[in-house]
Amino acid sequence: QPPIQQQKQSFTMMMRLFLLLSLASVASAFVVPPIPSSRLASLQMMDPNVFVDQTTNVASSLLLADTEEWVQPLALVLDPFLNLFSFAMLCRIVLSWYPKTELGKMPFVLVTWPTEALLRLIRGAVPPAFGVDITPIVWLAIFTFFHEILLGQQGLLTMKMKYGI
Repeated sequence: QPPIQQQKQSFTMMMRLFLLLSLASVASAFVVPPIPSSRLASLQMMDPNVFVDQTTNVASSLLLADTEEWVQPLALVLDPFLNLFSFAMLCRIVLSWYPKTELGKMPFVLVTWPTEALLRLIRGAVPPAFGVDITPIVWLAIFTFFHEILLGQQGLLTMKMKYGI
């Protein structure tokens, strides 16, 4: 195969792997359920900062701290927002593989309408790679980055809620 074909093929494989990993990341945000209030009621307080589960008697690393009242509502709003827009950008990436798709018709308009304004913002600044518009990939990376920095396991808002940092 000519070198250009090999580059295109390797780029396509890398993009598919990236999309698969991104989809798994976004899907995990919807699959992992929060702790129900009935389960929280069954937790007994042993140490003022550490909860212990009565059934398994294993210490949880959930530390409670006094934080400002704006932190938790912000986290509750940002988490679904960033996850939904990440998923929407992932859908836009998949839709870009099918150029004959009419994006103005249902159900594609559900993905096109909220994302098109964001894509237009950087479409002129980010040149296409191998003739493929990569702006949805850039936005997916931005949303994933901010989700991890703010709400990840060691995210800023998560640390603020857990430890009051």
